[in-house]
Amino acid sequence: EEAGAAEEKSNRARLLQINAEAAEFFSSKLAAEEGVVARDFLIKRGFDAASARQFGIGYAPKGWRNLIDHLTNKGYSLEELVTVGLAMQSDKGGYDRFRGRVLWPIRDANAQVLGFGARKLYEDDEGPKYLNTPETPVYHKASVLYGLDLARKEIVKKRQVVVVEGYTDVMACHLAGEVTAV
Repeated sequence: EEAGAAEEKSNRARLLQINAEAAEFFSSKLAAEEGVVARDFLIKRGFDAASARQFGIGYAPKGWRNLIDHLTNKGYSLEELVTVGLAMQSDKGGYDRFRGRVLWPIRDANAQVLGFGARKLYEDDEGPKYLNTPETPVYHKASVLYGLDLARKEIVKKRQVVVVEGYTDVMACHLAGEVTAV
């Protein structure tokens, strides 16, 4: 049993590492040429490059295998990417779940990336307006609050929490000085 628990812990660590690598990839793509659509989206809502960095916002480029190619080159398997909710299986060898979207990393209280929330940017995107990481071994939607990693200390200090609806609402509150928003 102990061996199983240790294996599960190391597997969890690896899945969290994949998410951290994905967050870095998405963040770098926000600054790239194609990321201009996502940057414009954020600017229209009052968020500059510094806010994007503060919240770890990223951009998933259009195309079917940008993230898969990036992460498999780093030694992760397609199966692992599917397990963590970043890729979908297909008979052509899988494709990225998030394509042509602005992304928010969803972190736990210790700032580990558990999953992502992604908003569509392009009219020809037939998917839902918001697409989140599905339930995975590390992401359980019901037990996670976006922004908790940034708000935790102030929530404890002020003994209050402000609950808002969306990712950009959390950002706006934090940038306006209401740092207990989640």
